[in-house]
Amino acid sequence: MSATTDTAPAPRPRAAAHDAPVRGRERLILLAITAVALGLRASSLSRSLFADEAYSLALAQRSFGHMLGLFGYEANGTPYALVLWPLTRILGSGETALRLPALLAGVASVPALWWAARRISGRAVALLSAALLALSPMAVFYSQFARSYAFVVLAACLSFGALVRAVERPAERRSWIGYVLAMVLLAYGDILAAPIAIPAQAVIVLRGGRDARRRWLISLAAVIVCCVPLLIAAAISHGRRNALYWLPKPDRGLVTLAVQEFTAGLSGVSAVRWATLAAAAVVVAVALWSLRHARERDGGARAEFAIALCWGILPPVLLFIVSFASPVFWPRYAIVALPGLCLLFALAAVRVWHERRGLLVAGGCIAVIAAAAVAADVHQRTIQQEDWRPAAAWLAAERTTTQPVILDTVIVLPVLGYYYRPFRAGGDLVVKEWNDRPLPANLVGFKDPGGYGKVPDGPPTAAQTAALARRGAGTVWIVAAEVDKDTQGDPRSGAAATWARAHCSVQTRESTGVWVLRASSCRA
Repeated sequence: MSATTDTAPAPRPRAAAHDAPVRGRERLILLAITAVALGLRASSLSRSLFADEAYSLALAQRSFGHMLGLFGYEANGTPYALVLWPLTRILGSGETALRLPALLAGVASVPALWWAARRISGRAVALLSAALLALSPMAVFYSQFARSYAFVVLAACLSFGALVRAVERPAERRSWIGYVLAMVLLAYGDILAAPIAIPAQAVIVLRGGRDARRRWLISLAAVIVCCVPLLIAAAISHGRRNALYWLPKPDRGLVTLAVQEFTAGLSGVSAVRWATLAAAAVVVAVALWSLRHARERDGGARAEFAIALCWGILPPVLLFIVSFASPVFWPRYAIVALPGLCLLFALAAVRVWHERRGLLVAGGCIAVIAAAAVAADVHQRTIQQEDWRPAAAWLAAERTTTQPVILDTVIVLPVLGYYYRPFRAGGDLVVKEWNDRPLPANLVGFKDPGGYGKVPDGPPTAAQTAALARRGAGTVWIVAAEVDKDTQGDPRSGAAATWARAHCSVQTRESTGVWVLRASSCRA
C-alpha cells in the first residue's frame, strides 16, 4: 500500500472589511442612527424663512424655461430650485415643503457616509462616522435650510465612497460613472465644493495604480464637460455682480466663527465648541501618537487617516488661503469637509478604543462630543436667522396700500413678500435684481454699496423719508434687515429714523434680524 499525504487546502485570504457582508445587526444599528437623524432634522422645519431660502422658491415659481434663464443670476445651488419646481406644484409652498428636499438629502447623507466610511475602513468606523454626522449640529441645521448645502454633504459622501470603490476596481465602469455623477451634483450644489474636494480625493487615487490614476483624470474631464452649463451661468452671473462682495477678509474672528459653526451649528453656545474641540483634540492626538509608534506593514491605517485628514481639513484651509487674495470663505461654503471630520474622529476613537487602557479615553471623548452635539441640537431648535412673521403681521394689520414702505435692503424683498402678500406680483415672489416682475406699489428699495440690483445705495436720507411721508398722507414705514452696518450705518439710528422721531409719532418693533418702524402723523 502506498502512503498518501493529506494536504490541507490553503486558507482563503480574509475579506477586506469593506467587502464583508452587511450583517443584520449592522443594518439595525444603521437604521436606528438614520431614525435619530430624521428625528433631529424634522424638528424645526416650520421656523421663519431666511432671505436666501426665499430665492429658492422665487426661482421655482417661474416657468421651467424662465427658471433656467434666471440661473444667469443664481448660478450657485441650482439643484435645489430644480427639485422644488415640481415639488411646490404638488405640495404647495409652505415652509416644510420648501425644506423637504434638504431634509431628505440630510437624512440620506447618514447612510451615504456609512457606505463611504465602510469602504475606507470598516464596520465600527462606518457606524460611528454615521452617528457623528447624524448628531452634528451643523449638518442638522443645514438639513432644515432650503438651499443646496445638504445636497453638498450628500454628494461629498457619495463621491468619496464611489472613488474608493473605483480605485479598488479600475475596470468597473459603474463606479467611475457614479463618481462622475456625484461630483457633478457636488459642483452644481456649490461651485466651490468640487475644486476644494479634489486635493483630498487625490490621496485616495495615489493608493491605486497607473490605470486608476488615468481613469480618474478622464472622470474629472467628464465632470468638467458636464459642468459647462454651470461655468457659463457662473460667468454670466459674475459679469452682472459679485455674489461674494459681502465676505470679509480672513481674520481670527472668521476662524472662530467657522470653528463654532462646525462644532455647535447655529446654537451660539460657545461651551459646546470648547467641549467638542477638547474631546476631538484628545482622541485624535492619542490616535496619531499610537499610529506613529505602531508597526504597520501595509500602511493601511496611515492611508485611512490621511484620507480623513485631507477630507476634513484641506477644504476649509484652501478656501481660507484663497481668501487672502479674494474673499471666498464662509463656514457653510466649506461644509463639504464635515463628513471628513466625522470620519477622522471615528477613525481616531476606534483606534484608541483598541489600545491598552484606551477604552476610557475613546469612550469618554465620544461621549463628550455626542452630548455636546445633542445639547447644541436642542438649543438651536429655537434659533432663527430672521423672524419675519411679526413684521409681516404688523404690516398686514396696520398698513394701507397707499402708505410707502422703505426697504433697506431690497434683497430681502422675496422673504418679506413670502409672509406679506401685497408685496408679491401675481402670487410670485419679487426679486428686484431679476426685473421680471413689477416692484410692489409704494415700495422704495435701497441696497448696500456693492449690492445687487439697480436701486439707490442706502441708507435712506431724511429728505427721502419726508417726501415719502407726504406721499403717504403723513405715514411712512421703514423695514430693515441684512444691512451692512460697516458701509451704511445702523438704520435704527440713521438719518431716516432720526427725522421720523423728530417729526412723527413713531412705533418700532424688532424681531430676530428684522426691524420695523412706523412713522405716522408726520408734520411737514
